[in-house]
Amino acid sequence: MEFKKLLFSLVVGSSFLNITSYLEAQTNPINPTEAATQFNVFTSGNAIAVKTESEGSWAIGGDLTLDGTINIFGGVNYFNGDSQPTALVVNGKVIYTSGRLQILQNNYVKIGDLSTSTIFEVDQNNVTSNTRITAVGNNYDSTPSIALATPQAASSIAENPQIDFDIAFNQFETISTFLSSQSTNVTWNENELSQGKLWVNLIANETNIINLTVAEFNALAEIKFNTLEPSETTPFIINITDTSNNDELITINSWPNIVGSPLSYSPYILYNFPNITSTINYVGGAQIYGTIYAPKARFNNRSNFNIDGQIIVEAFEQNSGEVHPYIFDATIDIPDTPTEEICDGIDNDNDGLIDEGFADTDGDGVADCIDNCIDTYNPNQTDADENGIGDICETTEEEEICDGIDNDNDGLIDEGFADTDSDGVADCIDNCIDTYNPNQTDADENGIGDICETTEEEEICDGIDNDNDGLIDEGFADTDGDGVADCIDNCIDTYNPNQTDADENGIGDICESPELEDYCDGIDNDGDGLIDEGFFDTDGDGVADCIDNCLYTFNPDQADLDGNLIGDVCEYPDGAAGRSANYLDVYPIPFEGIINLKYNAAIGTTATIEIFDVTGNVLKRINNSIGKATTLTTLDLGDTAIGHHILFVRLTTNDGTIVKKIIKN
Repeated sequence: MEFKKLLFSLVVGSSFLNITSYLEAQTNPINPTEAATQFNVFTSGNAIAVKTESEGSWAIGGDLTLDGTINIFGGVNYFNGDSQPTALVVNGKVIYTSGRLQILQNNYVKIGDLSTSTIFEVDQNNVTSNTRITAVGNNYDSTPSIALATPQAASSIAENPQIDFDIAFNQFETISTFLSSQSTNVTWNENELSQGKLWVNLIANETNIINLTVAEFNALAEIKFNTLEPSETTPFIINITDTSNNDELITINSWPNIVGSPLSYSPYILYNFPNITSTINYVGGAQIYGTIYAPKARFNNRSNFNIDGQIIVEAFEQNSGEVHPYIFDATIDIPDTPTEEICDGIDNDNDGLIDEGFADTDGDGVADCIDNCIDTYNPNQTDADENGIGDICETTEEEEICDGIDNDNDGLIDEGFADTDSDGVADCIDNCIDTYNPNQTDADENGIGDICETTEEEEICDGIDNDNDGLIDEGFADTDGDGVADCIDNCIDTYNPNQTDADENGIGDICESPELEDYCDGIDNDGDGLIDEGFFDTDGDGVADCIDNCLYTFNPDQADLDGNLIGDVCEYPDGAAGRSANYLDVYPIPFEGIINLKYNAAIGTTATIEIFDVTGNVLKRINNSIGKATTLTTLDLGDTAIGHHILFVRLTTNDGTIVKKIIKN
């Protein structure tokens, strides 16, 4: 049969479980070495590695002593999701004596007890390298050591492959004992046996067994198969059934030579040592073809020849020759083995009865230990909800919900639901969850227990925290979402949390649009469709005095033929044109405190000079007598209260009125 790559779940779980079931109630053949899961060397106890090579993997149930130079490789089992198969499992610790153990073919190792080991994932130059394992305190290049041909993380080395050596060897011992109980069923050529030649006649499609003593086995020089050769369906078992006179050491001088094609027979030959509990010492000069099956003995390989087969022993010493992985690959028939009946619903003793002898209170044929309704006859054990209680025993119950009602009629209300304050009222209906109040008093019936409520002032919309909850005007409309309720917001539709109101008119600055002030200048400054409204208009002609070119005479058309700023109606009272015009000049503009006036008239007269502001308020007035010559006058306005930068100078004589605009600096 083809070797298989076994995953961990198969290695541990199915292999051991299957063998147990075979031994308890056998219905199928079994491979005697199956629990070794294709490890070439499989021990329950310690092993010593001294020299040469093992081309198959090792699983050591105890400690491994390294005392020489040896190679191990050929792992087939993958553990813990590893990327490489494991060639060496040491359930205990490694004892470093001498030499180097090399793990080849990129195989991994597992060590259960790392107390004696140091793992190096980098070399002496701190460069990632193939993994080395040495004794504690040594360095990467130290010997003795275990040298891998690939990097392996320390965590992977420490991971337990979970091989149960005790269970495996209990099974091996049981099988070994069974094989030893079988009678010899093969025949041989008697004439040749006297010369140490066992020429065997095998029986096709059966397990072929021969029983020999140690002495008889040592007397054999050769084994030859006359007609049939060992095969998967025709395995050959040699039971070496006794001990020698020395209970501490049994020596096999020389293994008998196998005639023919021994390597092809190796997977189908098994040497069973059922009764030997001491040491088997092999020192002979012949190659071993087949599996060494001595689950209670130590086996020392001290021959220079190879072993082509599995080694399943209590302890092992590899001290010479090589070990090659010819895994036993045949099955044997083990009959049913009656066991004691236990109360578990299984016919353990294979007598056709289940759980006989155990109590069955309701007489339904199902023992009490597994009956899902002990006191009521129910042989079919129907259990629709699979809760372990037979349907015939269950009564339909209402499910309890958290609502203050005993839904399941068990005398308890809302059992199983949280009750934070332990007052017997579940949180889902408790009107004061964190405070003990079993009577649930709620005078105002607002759903909040009185014990939880405190008297609070009602919040009103006034910009004050009336109810002392740290919030102002909560619950009142706030149209613009600025945190200021509409009732006190100075700009309801515009976000203005700071409520800036520079002129304190109750309207937020952000809501006010700046308005232009109307000046007396003949222009509609404030955009209201009116010009110079509110200013004096002495002659009532609709032109304010500040710009009227004939202040005391009605002349709404302001006719001024000569453009000298004196209305014609003032300049030519008799309607005669061409009369000399009044003249007025004011400087500097803009002025600061002092202004100079230069003026004249057509005839000698008295001149009135007035300074007034845009509101028509006269700030200063003087009267001067002037002739036809130009007159200069200086006015000091430094001590005059002036509210506007724009002022007007009005010169009035018998010839009319002239108005000039001036600007204060």
